Amino acid sequence: MNFNWERFALQLSLGIGVTLVLLFASATTSKLHEQERKIHSGATREPQSADPASSFFEIILESSPLGQLSAGFTGIAPSMHLIRLDATRPLSNIDPIENPARRRFGRIDFSFAFLVFLPIALIPLCYMIYKKCMARGDAEKLASGRTKLFDFIIERILLPILGSGGLVFLVTIACFYSSGLRLNDNALLGQLSLWGLLVALYLICWILLFAFLLIRSDTFASATIQYAAIFLMVVFLVPQFIQSLELSMERPKGRLPLIVERRKLTAEIKADDQAGIDRYLTRQGLAPLDWTQPITKAQSVALLNLRIEERIAPKLKEFEENVRKLDEMAIIGSWLSPYTVAQFGVDDLAGTGLARYSAFRTAAIAFHEQWRKYALGFIAKRQILDYDSLRDSPKFKSASADAGQVFLLGGIRCLYFMALAVLLIFGINKELGKILPKRRKAAR
Repeated sequence: MNFNWERFALQLSLGIGVTLVLLFASATTSKLHEQERKIHSGATREPQSADPASSFFEIILESSPLGQLSAGFTGIAPSMHLIRLDATRPLSNIDPIENPARRRFGRIDFSFAFLVFLPIALIPLCYMIYKKCMARGDAEKLASGRTKLFDFIIERILLPILGSGGLVFLVTIACFYSSGLRLNDNALLGQLSLWGLLVALYLICWILLFAFLLIRSDTFASATIQYAAIFLMVVFLVPQFIQSLELSMERPKGRLPLIVERRKLTAEIKADDQAGIDRYLTRQGLAPLDWTQPITKAQSVALLNLRIEERIAPKLKEFEENVRKLDEMAIIGSWLSPYTVAQFGVDDLAGTGLARYSAFRTAAIAFHEQWRKYALGFIAKRQILDYDSLRDSPKFKSASADAGQVFLLGGIRCLYFMALAVLLIFGINKELGKILPKRRKAAR
């Protein structure tokens, strides 16, 4: 028996390629989280000025312990997890978040490696299995009944795939631990296990799809073309369609109308309008200012911003409602593509997904309203934020992730891929039922 050096070189190249991509993805994700930690460590966590008109601080969405599994929003802009709170300025400058699945392209992280690269790497793996089966005449043996279908699947297909899967598993575990991942409680272990199950089911569906197309096709090249077309549609075209639909709904109620309205009100409202300031304070349930004493420039600018915020509140409310609708649409639309189902799933299990960020953003906006009302009383009375007032001030409480909800959605997404796998297995079995009896009859 001659050793096939060509096949060995192809297998070795594929193994080295997969290993290098996983190592590069791990390094990229680790750097992203290191950048996030630096930004968080330099955050201004306490008000830096005693004057409530100019005091500001920053609130933070802490890094997820499993964040390196999927970079998510962390890898896009760590500053999105850090919101600067100024009592006299609204948070209308926060953009709505686009479909996170569209933010993976152009950057290699663990999400890209498992959900985009590995389905492509299946093509050379399947080619090696196909060539080996053709060289040994396995198709004729199977058709004539000399080889059982069960033995053929286990020996010729399952074992090579499990060997490649074992390589991916070992390299992944090594990457996790080399980059500092430590499992110190059962919840993290459960999330990691569900993450692995979701990714495995996702890849199994791609393997079954290729097998189904190969059985239906006359040549390997024809099956590859069909596989590539489906991959392009599932991974690129459908997410692009979802994002385009979201953007078409976002523009009429997005940031631009807010910016235009703010500039209009800035030109219309006068900072030195004493009567306007007193009416504003009265509407807020506070006493008018004592105008026998001049107000500082910081107080004048603060009161101007607050009056603008009051006037722009209806449009700001519409903006925030539109953001929530876009978030809901992104989650609902993700079910249209197996890729986005997997992407949203790994993001949520890693703690870097849309749901967690949206909850943080909502909590930040609610806390900003509390802080604004608290600081306004000091501005109206021209008092400073001393130690006692800071001690009694509102404290931000970030909405923690609902672990039960995360596991529930993760389980539903796993069932989604199980259902796809069952359908593909049914299709494969049906196609084999059409082919094998004919070949066996011809072989006799």
